[in-house]
Amino acid sequence: MERKNNTGLLVGLILMTILAAVFGYLYYNERAVTNKQEADLQTRVNELASSEIKLDSISKQLDARIQEVQGLGGDIEELQKVKAALENDRIALRKGNLTMGKKVKEYEAFLTKKDEEIAQLREENQQLISQNETLVQEKTVLETTKQAISDSLSGVVSKNTELESKVTMAAALRARSVKVYAVSSKGKVREGDNVKAKRVDKVRVDFILEKNPLTAADNKTVYLRIIDPTGATISDTKTGSGTFDYNGQEQGYTISKEVTYTNNNQDVSILYDRDSNFPSGKYTIELYSEGFSIGEGSFSVK
Repeated sequence: MERKNNTGLLVGLILMTILAAVFGYLYYNERAVTNKQEADLQTRVNELASSEIKLDSISKQLDARIQEVQGLGGDIEELQKVKAALENDRIALRKGNLTMGKKVKEYEAFLTKKDEEIAQLREENQQLISQNETLVQEKTVLETTKQAISDSLSGVVSKNTELESKVTMAAALRARSVKVYAVSSKGKVREGDNVKAKRVDKVRVDFILEKNPLTAADNKTVYLRIIDPTGATISDTKTGSGTFDYNGQEQGYTISKEVTYTNNNQDVSILYDRDSNFPSGKYTIELYSEGFSIGEGSFSVK
C-alpha cells in the first residue's frame, strides 16, 4: 500500500514538473514576442521622428526659395505646389499612412534642381542690370555726341535711332510680385496667386512697379486685362473698359489706372468691381503700360 502511494506521488511530481516547464516556455516565448514588438514600435517612432525633422527642414528650405524666387521676379507656382504636397505628406506621416524614405529623397532632389534654376535666374537678373547700366552709359554718350559732331549727322541719327529703340525697351515698366485678391461683397478678401473662392464680386490686383533709371518719373497709364475662362477679355464701358494700342494692334482692356511713377519700387493696387458675378473657371490677369506687357497673374473661381 505504501509502495502504491509512493508511485502516485512520483507521477504527480513528474506531471507538475512538465506543467512548470510548459508554462515557463510559454511565458518566456510570450515575453520575447513582446520585447520584439516594443523594439519594432520604438524603431517606428524613431523613423517617424527623423522623417518629421527632415520634412520640417525641407519645408523651411522651400519657404526660403519661394521668397528668393519671388524677389527675383520668377515664377513660384511650382514651389508652392511642392510646398502644399509636402504639408499633405506631413499629415499622412503623422497618421501613419506614409513611409517617407523615398519621399524625402524626392524632395531633396527637387531642391537641388530648383537651386540650379535659382542660380540661373540670379545670373539673368544680373545680366539685365548690367545691360541697363550699359544702355544708360550709351545714352549719355549719344547725347554728348549729338551736340559735338555736326559733320557726321547722318551717322549719329542712325545710331541714335538704334539706341533710342534699345533705351525705350529697357525703360519699359515692369510689375513685380503680382498678387491677385478675390473680394466678396461683404469685404472678405481671399489672397493668393491662384485665388479659389465660391463667389467673387471684386478683383484686386496688387504689384510693385520696379525702379528703373531709364524710365521717366511721370504719370503712367496702367491697363488691366482680365481674360475669362473662354479666352475673352472682360469689358464693360460702364466700369471703365476701353481699348489701347499694343504692337500696332488695338486691344481691349478691363480697367485702367493713372499712376504717378516715382521710380522707387512703389506699390500699386487696382480694384475692379464687376456688376455681375465671375463664372467658375480660371482667369488670367495681364498688365500693360506704354505699349509693353509689364506683368501677369491669375485666379480661379470654384
